[in-house]
Amino acid sequence: MNKLFTYGLVSASAFLLAACSSSTKEKSGQQKTLNVTMLQEPSTADPNKGTDVYSASMVKQTMEGLYDITNTGKIVPGVATKIVKPSNNGTTYTFTLRKDAKWQNGKPVTAQDFVTSFDRQVAPKTKSQYASRFQSFKNYAEIQKGTKPSTALGVKALSKNQLQVNLTAPDPEFNFRAATEYYPLNTATVKKYGQQYGTSSAKTLSNGPFTLQGWDPSKDAWVYKKNQNYWDKKAVKLPAVHVQVVKEPSTAQNMFASGKIQETLISGEFVKQDAKQYAKNIVYTKKGTMRFLSFSAKNKITSNRNFRLAVSYALDRKQLTNNVLQDGSTPAKSMVPEGDGKDPSNGKYFNKELNSNLTYNKKQAQSHWKQAQKELGKKKLTVQLLTEDDSDQKKLGEYVQSAVEKTLKGVTIDLTSVPQQQQLNRMFGGKYQITATGWSTDFPDPSDYLNLMTKANTVNFTHWSNPEYEKIMAKVNDTKKYSGKARWKLMVKAGNIAMEQQPDVATYQNTDVHLVSSKVGGLKYSLLTDSLYRYAYWK
Repeated sequence: MNKLFTYGLVSASAFLLAACSSSTKEKSGQQKTLNVTMLQEPSTADPNKGTDVYSASMVKQTMEGLYDITNTGKIVPGVATKIVKPSNNGTTYTFTLRKDAKWQNGKPVTAQDFVTSFDRQVAPKTKSQYASRFQSFKNYAEIQKGTKPSTALGVKALSKNQLQVNLTAPDPEFNFRAATEYYPLNTATVKKYGQQYGTSSAKTLSNGPFTLQGWDPSKDAWVYKKNQNYWDKKAVKLPAVHVQVVKEPSTAQNMFASGKIQETLISGEFVKQDAKQYAKNIVYTKKGTMRFLSFSAKNKITSNRNFRLAVSYALDRKQLTNNVLQDGSTPAKSMVPEGDGKDPSNGKYFNKELNSNLTYNKKQAQSHWKQAQKELGKKKLTVQLLTEDDSDQKKLGEYVQSAVEKTLKGVTIDLTSVPQQQQLNRMFGGKYQITATGWSTDFPDPSDYLNLMTKANTVNFTHWSNPEYEKIMAKVNDTKKYSGKARWKLMVKAGNIAMEQQPDVATYQNTDVHLVSSKVGGLKYSLLTDSLYRYAYWK
């Protein structure tokens, strides 16, 4: 699931639960509750509506799609019995579902459950921000225009255990999507709760390795409990995973040091400290996650290209990552992360083939600022920068404020930090000038990031649009006509326009740094995958 990124004292009861689960003396290898942290509260357990990385993480632990992705990044069958080879020139997939795939209540997972989920996600009344993940499905465009009902989507149940998907053109990333985005929903449960589905664990049904217990958006702690009706439950070692929201890295570090948690993310100065103190426990992983500043095209100041470029050139991204964040993150070269796809003709990464990469240049910044002043008719101006209220994003905001105000005389940056859900609400409502956000991909193709800047994309918060860019990206997305080398050249061309215009100003590429207990195995991370607790075990 693609997801948006937008550490707080922990309640006494949560500490008690974590402490109780780890205080009992147990034999080596005996499986017990794993205690972990999350940076923010998930907003929903509904895979049709989730927009944030925390909701996506919760869904991945409790749901299973047609395919699954392992802790080493390999795509394997999930509810489907095998990886399907498409017919009809790569546009038709026919799946046979496992007869032993069941929901947590013991009812079978059926082909209709996939149809229910897919149709519901593209239905305009669902107001899914990620309906576009089904844009390659037959009739998707007509459904979005309102000329056909959501039930016309290119998916149908041929029988209880046979599902057919029809695309308008081949999708080179279909298998990744089937493993990370295309989840079923229990038809009866969705019918019972309607729009309230996924608003709490009581109104959610799981078909994955764990069930969700004790969660709603107001809770700062909940449990993933082993699903006794999961078809592959024998491979799941842990009886439960206790999750605690911890927003402050110092709190997370202290909890790890005291043995109350076995896995946590750390950041900032704690990375350097823990690299020495916990040399055997620290794990660095470069992620397919980009952080960037989105400039609203609906605002006169932030829609000005020269102003955006002035801000971009004023940012010393090496200083940001090395001296401010200090967590192993790397400077952004463009909106596309390093390692995300290779040129099929020569094996080069995307950013190496762009005309230029992002860089710090004081003279260029000031030159663009002078031009912006003329165009805007202002010598001085104030703009608001909206960030999420976690430690890293506050640091980012403070750095941007300092760098811009120091370099661009006359510019004042007002910082506003709010909880993640409030930030998302303001972004979707267009109530911001500049916002610090991010994007994480599930498949290695630059188009996932380039499409963020297309007019029809529901998470193009900038509302920026460029006719030439739209034409090129339409060709990139027309996989029936363009593929391989030709499609790659088009993506590079689009990437160069994005660099010239910068509606989104990329700042850095995430490196996740985890502390993992030496008593726990099976937790692996990669560019595209995070913690998958179904593989975790006590040694």
